[in-house]
Amino acid sequence: MKVYPQKVPKRELHGTRNCNKWLKEPNIKSKSSNDGPLSLLAASLRHQTTEFFNNSTLHGVRYIAEKERPFCEKFMWFSFTSIGAVATCIIIVSLWEKFQTNPTITGLDTDFHNWDVPFPAVTICDLNPVDEELLQEYITNVWGTNPPVNADKMLRWLATLSYQSIADRASEFVKNPDLVGKALDDGPEPVIKSKDAVFNIVRRCESLFYDCEMKGDSEECCELLVPVFTEMGFCYAYNSRHAEKTWPWQTQTDQFAEAFIHETDAKWSFLFNSFRNDTTIEIYIHSTEEMAGLELNSQHSWDRRVEKVSFSVKHTYTTEDARQLSIRQRRCIYADERRLETSSIYTYTACMRQCRMQQCQSLCKCIPHFYPLINGYRHCTVKELECIANYTTVITDITRCSCELGCSHTVYEVEKLTQIDASKGPTATNSLEIEFVSWPMVRYKREVLFGWVDLLVSFGGIAGLFLGFSLLSGVELIYFFTLRACCALVRDKDLLSRERAARLARPKPPHDLSLVPWWKQPPVPPGERPIKLRVKEVQPPQYSPPPGYTKYLP
Repeated sequence: MKVYPQKVPKRELHGTRNCNKWLKEPNIKSKSSNDGPLSLLAASLRHQTTEFFNNSTLHGVRYIAEKERPFCEKFMWFSFTSIGAVATCIIIVSLWEKFQTNPTITGLDTDFHNWDVPFPAVTICDLNPVDEELLQEYITNVWGTNPPVNADKMLRWLATLSYQSIADRASEFVKNPDLVGKALDDGPEPVIKSKDAVFNIVRRCESLFYDCEMKGDSEECCELLVPVFTEMGFCYAYNSRHAEKTWPWQTQTDQFAEAFIHETDAKWSFLFNSFRNDTTIEIYIHSTEEMAGLELNSQHSWDRRVEKVSFSVKHTYTTEDARQLSIRQRRCIYADERRLETSSIYTYTACMRQCRMQQCQSLCKCIPHFYPLINGYRHCTVKELECIANYTTVITDITRCSCELGCSHTVYEVEKLTQIDASKGPTATNSLEIEFVSWPMVRYKREVLFGWVDLLVSFGGIAGLFLGFSLLSGVELIYFFTLRACCALVRDKDLLSRERAARLARPKPPHDLSLVPWWKQPPVPPGERPIKLRVKEVQPPQYSPPPGYTKYLP
């Protein structure tokens, strides 16, 4: 059974119980009076959709729009096209995720004969760097012959200042007015200028090191080893870019010259002798651009029983084509890509150190004296270190710093510790040699595995395989539904109006309520219509009284 929807003319409604108004009069407007810009734009988009489906190069699309095709064939091509589109989207999303998360590959580079291998920086940190004679002399110069209690302890604390020691012992000294004064900006020189005080009490280079050698050649120790303030306290460093430029007993005017080793050198080592034989010295081996800090652990704690430390090097560099990727994709930063306030060369340790400096500045308006003094920062007084102690956990929280590894970074690992032979001589030695365990024959190269060109080719191949899609197909899609639709709206306004009016005037197709499958009983052609019933031809049923019912009331 088919039911055709019919529109009741307005003139036929007035004769059917017009007095009771039980059927409202429909408000039928003229179809041509509603041709506004939005209606014409919708008509234009409808027309362009049909044109696009008929002329598109996408596989299977034109069969969906052909009117003479049976429904089953249209549904089949629609299913195939939809499956191809879904598969294309799934594969493209997986390729995009691979491009975002793993676009690089790290391999081995074995062309070691032409390398310029830099010798690492060696930072030597004495756990007790204070010279007793200089300490007593400085205390006498500052406080006279009657210094306050714990003055020597405070100065030793300043010489080995670190975040851990600040958190543990700051309250021990800042609450003593005899040491730090009563007012915030009032106090003796060690309280106001802590860094200068440390320079005056630590051991000089000539009283700490002697008989140094580099690659087997004798060198003057104090020309190689220079003072450096680290987050673990006062140290001496060899071949470091971040050494102190000036200190009270000497002015360093020469520019930094990085030390290299060559395959033909007699030795690949640095050797020093120490006058100190009653303390432990921490040895840090790291890249010349980096500095010993919270991110680096000491490779060896020298207690005079080891005479040689042999280390290996693992150097990783990134090719220049990786610059096309974002920092998040390649997970590293080039040395010249991000400018730091504390260093002209980007490294992970320099970035973390600057981050902690910024945290100190924002929370306490000053920084500890083991950081370099640059524009916009000032060193804390001893009283202000109490604020640093209160926020130590926040300042040293690495999650607050958005730092990545450098695209060129080097890792040094201790491979062998050569102890002295106690059977042939003394049980302790004053000499320590730090050398390469072997010539570095391997380094790691990070290069692009999946770049923008590879991503574009992959997208095009997948879309072409499943849909026959190309770059020009995408241009056509945009063209049909933007430029062409708008131009048709302006140029063919009358044609769109007539086409819209004809579409609205076309009778609606019947609603087939039959449950007979189409392959058993084909649908009725549109030309065959059932008899239409009008409202005025419908008569109400005649009233018939029940049997025995009198016509008139008694």
